[in-house]
Amino acid sequence: MLKVGIVGVGSMGTQHFLRLMTRINNATVTAVSDINAAHAKDVITPYKNVRFIADPISLINDSEVDAVVIVSADKTHEEFCLEALRLKKFVFCEKPLSASSEGAKKVVDAEIAGGKRLIQLGFNRRFDPAYQELKEIVVTGKIGQPLVAHCAHRNATYPAPSDDVVAITGTAIHEIDTMSWLVGDYFTKAQVIFPKTTKYSQNSNLHDPQIVLLTTSSGMVITAEIWVNCQYAYDIRCEVLCEDGTATLPRHARVNVCTKNSSSIGMTSDGLAFFEDSYNAEFQAWADACNNNTYCAAAASAWDGYCAAVTTDSCLKSQKTGAIESVPLTDRPAFYRD
Repeated sequence: MLKVGIVGVGSMGTQHFLRLMTRINNATVTAVSDINAAHAKDVITPYKNVRFIADPISLINDSEVDAVVIVSADKTHEEFCLEALRLKKFVFCEKPLSASSEGAKKVVDAEIAGGKRLIQLGFNRRFDPAYQELKEIVVTGKIGQPLVAHCAHRNATYPAPSDDVVAITGTAIHEIDTMSWLVGDYFTKAQVIFPKTTKYSQNSNLHDPQIVLLTTSSGMVITAEIWVNCQYAYDIRCEVLCEDGTATLPRHARVNVCTKNSSSIGMTSDGLAFFEDSYNAEFQAWADACNNNTYCAAAASAWDGYCAAVTTDSCLKSQKTGAIESVPLTDRPAFYRD
């Protein structure tokens, strides 16, 4: 039985805690840590064998913690990953790997120096059946080589303090990792364009929506629409244009209701619920890999986290310059090739 410690039990951390306690086989949570001690203690109250440890470093070092789930503030991820690597403990880290590409590189270098892959990044779409089907169509060349892709990430609303930085590091980062994985390539150029801003943007420092333009090393162009206050629902879209056809991500199944001369298909504003099955699948894959003392080849690695950080840095630079910025990435190191 894998004994897990969770650092951070906010909204997503609480969901991951409940997931590990009720949905994942051969894993259990033995300790949690959070800056909001009262909330953390409320979360674990129904579970007698789960302890609250105020200091996250102490939790990572605890003898009853075999593996660590990091769902704390972005700026803390680097420190906690490095501590877990020092102790040679497995890590599930929600994005980003670090608040900067330099910090992400430190984590990658430390993992390579340790000689063992211990970190899995929480890019859950790699475990979504629809995305997996889309990837299989694209990478096998069933409809020719991919030329262009269009994707969209829309949130009904976003917390008021969110700004242009968070639009990239908190939202666009999902499209950045997903599309790199989907087409099997890394990015060399990035540009961010600000269209007309919606009246629902709650912050003068947030342009909403934004368009992220990405170019891969093979010359493929990807457009990603980031709209975090679309109001109507949580909505994820993707279409890949190939030489002999197109492949479009299917919408999640919903019941079509007909009544009073109208027809409608329900949607949701809950992104965690939207991808619940993929979250369950990625955590089960992580637990299985940890119990087998290895890593999950299907999951995002620390290197993938570094690539996402380098790309988001270039996007943030483009937000300020308006120019096409280079993305200084290279081929995947042998250490991270499956």
